[in-house]
Amino acid sequence: MNIQLNNWEIANINYSHFDNEIREDNSFSLRFKKVFKNKEKNNFKIVFFLNIEDKNFDLNIDAVFSFTTDEKITEDFKQSHFPRINAPAIAYPYLRAYVSNLTLQSGTNPVMLPTINFVKFKNPDD
Repeated sequence: MNIQLNNWEIANINYSHFDNEIREDNSFSLRFKKVFKNKEKNNFKIVFFLNIEDKNFDLNIDAVFSFTTDEKITEDFKQSHFPRINAPAIAYPYLRAYVSNLTLQSGTNPVMLPTINFVKFKNPDD
């Protein structure tokens, strides 16, 4: 089966900058979910939910990555490693670059998200 990242988009973004507040700690959380729609036999989506609390801003992003297959998606495929490990690993670098560029262009210290090994990633939505 041939699988391709077809497109991606930022579905929701919320950025709040705090001029006078400075946190002592930063935090980062990431979850994702797989979305399979019954009417779309050759498509599936990976939706990331990202939350960053930096020293002087909060950033929340929901990003949707759409994949296309050249064969009908089966139940076996839905339970396989590809939508749980490979597809998020393919999509995540795009989100990582987006966050880095966004924070750089926003006049704050640029945020470089950590690399993630999706084989070991514990995802509550998985």
